[in-house]
Amino acid sequence: MFKKSQFNLSRLAIEHSRLTIAFWLAIAVAGLFAFSSLKYSLFPTVNFPVVVIRAQAATETVLKTEAQLTKPIEKALADTPGLAQLYSSTYLGQTVVNLLLDTDIDIQQATATVDSKLQQLSLPPATKLDIIPFNLNETSAISYVVTDAATDQEHDLGKLNQLTSAEIVPGIEKLSGVERVDVLGNADYGEVNPDLPTANSTLIHFNGQKAIAFQVIKQGDANTLDVVNQVEQQVAQLQQRLPQIKLVLAETAAGYIRDSTQATIDALLGAVVLAILIIFPFLRNLKATLITAVAIPISLLGTFIVMAVVGYNLETLTLLALALAIGIIVDDAIVEIENIMRHLQEGKSIREAAFAATTEIGFTASAATLTIVAVFLPIGFMGGTLGQFFRPFGITISAAVLTSLLAARTLSPVLAVYWLDSRGVRTQNNLEDRGFVTNSYRNLLQWALNHRRAVIGIAIGSFIAGIALIPLIPQGFIPQLDRG
Repeated sequence: MFKKSQFNLSRLAIEHSRLTIAFWLAIAVAGLFAFSSLKYSLFPTVNFPVVVIRAQAATETVLKTEAQLTKPIEKALADTPGLAQLYSSTYLGQTVVNLLLDTDIDIQQATATVDSKLQQLSLPPATKLDIIPFNLNETSAISYVVTDAATDQEHDLGKLNQLTSAEIVPGIEKLSGVERVDVLGNADYGEVNPDLPTANSTLIHFNGQKAIAFQVIKQGDANTLDVVNQVEQQVAQLQQRLPQIKLVLAETAAGYIRDSTQATIDALLGAVVLAILIIFPFLRNLKATLITAVAIPISLLGTFIVMAVVGYNLETLTLLALALAIGIIVDDAIVEIENIMRHLQEGKSIREAAFAATTEIGFTASAATLTIVAVFLPIGFMGGTLGQFFRPFGITISAAVLTSLLAARTLSPVLAVYWLDSRGVRTQNNLEDRGFVTNSYRNLLQWALNHRRAVIGIAIGSFIAGIALIPLIPQGFIPQLDRG
């Protein structure tokens, strides 16, 4: 028997069933809007701030270069705020010092701090200092080749370079999320036309001929697909305005990101379908299976709200978290519904069965789910580079698990009261003992209990074999990717 005075969230939800259903409908609608606002990306946004200092001076030996340039610079920068690692390379008359900063450091502010410290140093006369901020997350989003519209015309590289620099680059550099645009392919005609930039020593060939290209570098925190979409629209307008040239797409990561993300989403949907199909042979009740199935999309939609609020994307790790959470979501709902069905089989009315069942397992089910959260939530608070990768994973799976627990404790019992039929469940009970799954499990359990030493031996052997295989598993930060 259950105590009326004991707090029961499920009882409260059943007694205010309309409010409960309205709440979850609101979650579903908000989740759909949140899902539509999420952006696609391959990995989480990761910040790798690096500041490179290059110092040049007229020194006689490498040892003097180290004493007069390298060591003073290292000493001055050793207490830079957020410094994670400092290393240098010394050559005759030149030293290069690299500062690797913590992932939460603003690269521009750090560059200003470094410049201020170096200005106070007493270095050899005529020392040339270059301070170069570098974010490893500032990568190429898309590249185009610029050619003459007439295919049989020999390319005038100087003219194409001038046109690219004057007519194409300025408009694209103004787009949101674009860090800079690099013009490539002007390595071998600087002597012919000294007015053209000669710093870029890249040679570009297109269809066997030398060509000009431009590469769009995105900002470190910009979304690749957003940048690519803007650039593609800008290029379409430029192509109409500049009919004398042809802008040919050379390379972009957008297609791979779209395809890989969509493949993961398809696998996620497949996991949902398989989970529902596997539930039915165990519950052997269509309505009970539907109640359990409803918990899956509802919990995912609730998780999308959390992802949108904290600014996460649909990428490899968040989608992995959602896929792993499906099994936990199903567990929460199954425990509630199966226990309600058991009380129905004992002859209780549907409301009595719901109250009794949820009171019995409410604390246990909550403790089990919160234990899972206790495992994954700390991952969401990791620091450093690994934290940037795995923080979305930990937060996403924790949000999904907590949402599933709330849905199992409120929505599932309410739907059970509305949908389950006590007579149908009792009739189902008459055939339960003859179920293939039940009999197979009973036979397996009986064998295990009769051969306890063998079962323990198999467990110990599996554990030892697993430990022995660990050295054979390849190690790496991210898996090798085949982008075709």
